[in-house]
Amino acid sequence: MPTFVHPLWGYALDYPEGWLWEEQGEVTAFAPHRAALAPDYEGANAGHLAIRPELNPYLRPIEPRWTEYITRVGIMKGAKKLGASPLKVGNLEGYEAELLMPAKQNRRLWIGLLAAGGIILHLMLTHPKEAKDAFQGAASRMVQSLRFVARTEGVATDAHGLPLPPEYASAPLEAVLADTSPDEGWQTYTGKAPIAALQAFYLRELPQHGWDISAYYPFPNRSADVRFASFLAERDGAQAIVALIPYDKNPVRGNLAIRLTQTEG
Repeated sequence: MPTFVHPLWGYALDYPEGWLWEEQGEVTAFAPHRAALAPDYEGANAGHLAIRPELNPYLRPIEPRWTEYITRVGIMKGAKKLGASPLKVGNLEGYEAELLMPAKQNRRLWIGLLAAGGIILHLMLTHPKEAKDAFQGAASRMVQSLRFVARTEGVATDAHGLPLPPEYASAPLEAVLADTSPDEGWQTYTGKAPIAALQAFYLRELPQHGWDISAYYPFPNRSADVRFASFLAERDGAQAIVALIPYDKNPVRGNLAIRLTQTEG
């Protein structure tokens, strides 16, 4: 079976031969053919599995998130909960539930929530009722294969060995940091990844590239005074600040600023 690895969030799963995947904003959807990736597709072999990650940097209990998730999906889909039960996949733990869709829709809806460390995965499987045998087995194997990788392959680094997110490009200082002088030593990059995914990327990849994280300030933060995410990292006598500067909404995305603050010798 092919394996999908999200380059920022770091979760991986195995999916059936011939299936396709597609990024849909913050969601990654998997389906047996391209048309079925669309949530409203009603044609032959309709159905898909969708995964939406969420950052949980303060390791808050997931029970309130599960209650919120199942309630929101139920209202959005006009569905009723049939029953929820614990769900465990490797070192990921959470809950799953079957929701009863309106009869006229002739669809099955299953949702799940899994958490490991500071990341929560929202899962949703939907398909026509008559396709349950075909979809349930494939989707169950996909869910059971979920895990987090230690590092993602092919990550680029800057001149100091600091990892750079995929598809981020060097940009003028003023494009990222307003009212900052060039002599302050910032290297700036622009991209379109959600700032939550960028934080997951650096929490995983900084240690994998030999950098010790001595401080981490999440965004959003408990303190309203913290207006961006930042990491203080150290390696071989060097100290670096990695700042993720938020922009845009739904989702909030992040640009990148890096400064080497001191070096031995």
